[in-house]
Amino acid sequence: MFSLSRLAAIGSLLLAGGGCQTLPPAAPATIAKGDYAAVMTYLTERIPYDMAASKVPGLSIAIVEDQRIVWSTGFGVADASRHRRATGDTLYRVGAISKIVTAASVLRAADDGRLPLDAPATDALPDWHVEPRRNALQWLGAAPYTARNLLNLHPGTLEDTMGRARADMAYALLGDMVAHVAQEPFDTYVRRTILHPLNMPRAGFRPHERMLEQRAVGYRRGQPWAEAPQPNEAADGLWVSASEMARFSSMLFAKGAYGGKAEGKAEGNAEGNAKDNAEGNANVRRVLTVQSAQTLLGLQTVAGDGLDLDCRFALSWLAAPCDDNVVSATSVREHSGATEAFHSRWVLAPQDKLAVLVMGNSDSSEALVAAVSTLAMRMMRQARQGGGPA
Repeated sequence: MFSLSRLAAIGSLLLAGGGCQTLPPAAPATIAKGDYAAVMTYLTERIPYDMAASKVPGLSIAIVEDQRIVWSTGFGVADASRHRRATGDTLYRVGAISKIVTAASVLRAADDGRLPLDAPATDALPDWHVEPRRNALQWLGAAPYTARNLLNLHPGTLEDTMGRARADMAYALLGDMVAHVAQEPFDTYVRRTILHPLNMPRAGFRPHERMLEQRAVGYRRGQPWAEAPQPNEAADGLWVSASEMARFSSMLFAKGAYGGKAEGKAEGNAEGNAKDNAEGNANVRRVLTVQSAQTLLGLQTVAGDGLDLDCRFALSWLAAPCDDNVVSATSVREHSGATEAFHSRWVLAPQDKLAVLVMGNSDSSEALVAAVSTLAMRMMRQARQGGGPA
C-alpha cells in the first residue's frame, strides 16, 4: 500500500484499526458531553485509514483539556528501517511552529528585565550592523526596530512569500537578541527558561545526541530524507514531540503558569505573579507573566488591518482554521509548520481550553495533518459542550 519498500515488513503497524477498509469508519452520530473516549475511539479507527490513503508512514497526536493531556499517541512508524513506532513522545521538526517558542523566549527575557520590548534593537545587539542579514532592516519594514515590532512583523497575505521571508529574518534577529542579552546560546536559554520548567526535556533547537533515537525520520517522495542543520533555528529549527507541545498549551491556558491553575493578575509583574502562585499552589511554576502569556496568544492581525481574509493571517497564528466552519474564527488559534519532510499543525480553542497537536513525517502528510487536527478539535469541542452530530 505504501511506496516505501521498507514499510512492507511492518505494514501491520500502519494498517492497525482498519487501514485497508474501502470506506472510512463511520463517525459517531452524536457525542455526549464529556465522552472523550468516543473521540479517541473514532480517531484510532480513522487515522490509520487516512494514513494509508495519503501514504504517510508516521503520525503523532496529542489532545489537551486545560491542564490535562487527554490523549497522546502515535500511529505507524517513526523510522521504518529500525522498526521504531511513532508515539506521542516522538520528536518531529515543526518548522514555523518554532516561532511560538521563540516568541515565548523573547517575552520571558522581557519579563526578566533583560530585553525591554520597546527599546531600540541596538541596545540588545550593539554589533548587529556587521552581519549582512542585519543590514537588510530597511527591507524588513519594521522600523523602529524593537523586539515588539519584530514580533508583530507578518506577511500581508497568505501568499506573501516575501513577507514570510521578512518574518523569518525578524525571528533570526529576535533569537540573536535573546542570546546576546542572556549571554548564553539561544537554545540553552530556551531550554533553561521555557522547556525545562514545562517538563519538555527532549525538545530543543539543537537536540542532544542522546535524543537522536527519539527523532522521527522524515520521508520525501517515499525515501528517507536527511534533515540539514538550519541556519535560522529561531524561525523553524525546533524539534519537539506532540506530548511536549501539549504541556506548552497547558501553560498558555493557565496564563503563563505550569503545574496548576494559578492565574495571577493581568497587570501584575513577575514578582507579584510569583507571590500569587506560591500562595495558591506550591507546585506551580511561572514560565511567563500573565501579560506575556496573553501577548503570546494574541500575536495575530485583527480587524482594521486592511486584510480582507476569511481567516486573519499573522506571523504567529491564523485566527481559526480555514477549512472547517464548525471551528469559530473568534475563539480558535491555529499554527502550521513544515519542512521538506515534516508537517505539523497546532490548533487551540482558548475559550474551551482545548488544544490539538498533530505531526506527520512525510512530504505527503500536509493534507492529512490538517484534516486530523481539524476533525479532532471539532469532535473535542462537541464532547466538551455536549450534543450534536460528530
